[in-house]
Amino acid sequence: MEVVAVFKRASITLLMLAVTSLTACVPWQRERAAYADLCESEFQFKVSGPQGETTVYLETYLYDHAARWRDQPYEQGLHVEYPGERYKQPEFYVQMIAYNQDRARPSSGSTRGVPPVPVLYDSRQAYITFADGTRLNARPEVYVGSDDIHDFPSLTEQSARPSPYDINSDEVHRLIPKLTNNKRYGSAYVIFQTNQFNADSRWTIHLGSLQVGGQTLAIPPQKLCYHPVKKWIGIEPLMRP
Repeated sequence: MEVVAVFKRASITLLMLAVTSLTACVPWQRERAAYADLCESEFQFKVSGPQGETTVYLETYLYDHAARWRDQPYEQGLHVEYPGERYKQPEFYVQMIAYNQDRARPSSGSTRGVPPVPVLYDSRQAYITFADGTRLNARPEVYVGSDDIHDFPSLTEQSARPSPYDINSDEVHRLIPKLTNNKRYGSAYVIFQTNQFNADSRWTIHLGSLQVGGQTLAIPPQKLCYHPVKKWIGIEPLMRP
């Protein structure tokens, strides 16, 4: 009798595994919502100095792209609690990652790499031009990373730095979140006090300029590009968009 019972349990287990496998491999329709994103995110500047010419890189992002997967919608991660409001409100931000070519990486503990070149940024010069021509200035502070998991800012006194601020400092690059747009360097953030950002936003973002070695490096105005709804047939966990 014991042999029969063991055989039945084994048969049931195999049957359940087979059903689970077949269910997991059934194709089904997936959909990711439309969203707006920066049309261009990477910039390079040539800078002359006492040690010769070097390249300064600037990357700008609106989302923690490494955290987006499957049909997860593209949404910004900053939500602010206002006095008297029941629910937190989203605020718009732009992530900035600035570094000079072959810069030493303070997060790695290695002595390799060249010394950092100060890259001063003043968020008081940043503003958004909306589709109707009106403007909104950024919050006057530059914000540094405060989350060791996700790559988005928090509106706290601990993460706020007065402008102008060196966004290529060791303080910025020591904190690299686990889910990040750049695994080598950390981030600074410019925040705008608006909750109107959506997939249909037709904004132009003016970040202003960087100051490097007494030189002004103008950041090109950045427009938003519309990304439509994306549909596909997915087989979990084998497929992703």
